[in-house]
Amino acid sequence: MRKFLKADTKCGLQTVASVLIFIAWANPSFSQTAVPADQEAGQVQAPAIKSQKFDDWYYRCSGSEGTEACEVAQIAQVAKDGENVNVLTLAIAAAPAGSQGKGEKGRGEKGKGEKGKPGLTLTALLPLNVFLPSGLSIKADGKPVAKLDYRNCNQAGCWAQLALDTKTATALKKGSTAEGLVRLMNGQDVNIRFSLKGLQPALDELQSIAAK
Repeated sequence: MRKFLKADTKCGLQTVASVLIFIAWANPSFSQTAVPADQEAGQVQAPAIKSQKFDDWYYRCSGSEGTEACEVAQIAQVAKDGENVNVLTLAIAAAPAGSQGKGEKGRGEKGKGEKGKPGLTLTALLPLNVFLPSGLSIKADGKPVAKLDYRNCNQAGCWAQLALDTKTATALKKGSTAEGLVRLMNGQDVNIRFSLKGLQPALDELQSIAAK
């Protein structure tokens, strides 16, 4: 895994960056600490993080107004040796206008998704021991809805990404439970369960803000 694939679109780079923001700032309460007004000048301040929970999903924005990076995200964990270990991080971001690539079906013009809403890009982060050629398959309520190819791997893990067409986005929004199917380097197939509860209102919020 020494050779890493290069991200081939600006949209992809932005989405991966937003997922890194989510991972870096994730904590059990997703709370924010106020900065005292008399804080010493020159002290480095953490970027402002806005967070809103929609059942099992979080809608989060980072950055100043007008340049915010926003996403809807969820982290699936398993217990190992008494600790919770992240096995699947999912983040959905609104694609910038005009970022639609050739071959993406089910979208309108200029990166628009269903009913004129901004298109959506799903990014997934998994551990390093996955078998790259198999990709990541996602089922919603037991039915296959998407297949993501791995883009690259780094110290954080292996990244997979997919621009969601209208059919796939609708299936995820209407579902209640889902699972990610991955193959490990030893040939073992693993199903990682995650929830779709709250995804629809979270994405509605994401797309309404991105459309402004």
